Amino acid sequence: MIPKPCSAFLRLSCILSLLVFELSTARGALVNVTVDDQNGDEITKALPAYSPAAAWSQGASCSGCLAQPDPSLALDNTWHDATFAPGDPQYTIEVNFTGAAVYAFFIIANTVEFATTLTNLSFALDGSSVGTFVHAPTTSTQYEYNVPGYSNASLKNGDHTFVISAVGATNDSLVLFDYLVYSLDHINFQHFAHATCLTDNSFIVKLAN
Repeated sequence: MIPKPCSAFLRLSCILSLLVFELSTARGALVNVTVDDQNGDEITKALPAYSPAAAWSQGASCSGCLAQPDPSLALDNTWHDATFAPGDPQYTIEVNFTGAAVYAFFIIANTVEFATTLTNLSFALDGSSVGTFVHAPTTSTQYEYNVPGYSNASLKNGDHTFVISAVGATNDSLVLFDYLVYSLDHINFQHFAHATCLTDNSFIVKLAN
């Protein structure tokens, strides 16, 4: 199928955005790309893979989920909800990306009546374990948003597979996954940005601080 071209206005917008981007990369900037739990990668449109699929719920529309954060405080008003119990098959979220840094963000619950709110996670990058995150609930009934469970700004630039796993040998573990951010270098960004402009008539630029 021949890609549908952008309108003249959108082509101009893409060109101007790329020019701004080139000036920024001359100062060593990277582009931050967001992967939403529900809507996926804002550039490639790839979605996170949830396994087993039946174990995960879209929290914003889950009337049976005990954890009920404020949707207006979650990215794109969505998050994925699962509660892992010892003995269950592994609960995972897999995200593939091309970049030089990655950051995973969660919503954290504290005291919720009748609910398990301990969060116990492990992280793997390209098949190797790279860290853990544990949050023991406080007596507060407030949720915490945009909590960074994992960050790594020193990756070799290239293709990566990032896997989040709910773990626990003796206790259940609640996962409220909101979004992931990865940093993309200018060469790969230009490739993805051009492809997005051609096929979707859309273009998004976000510069890392």
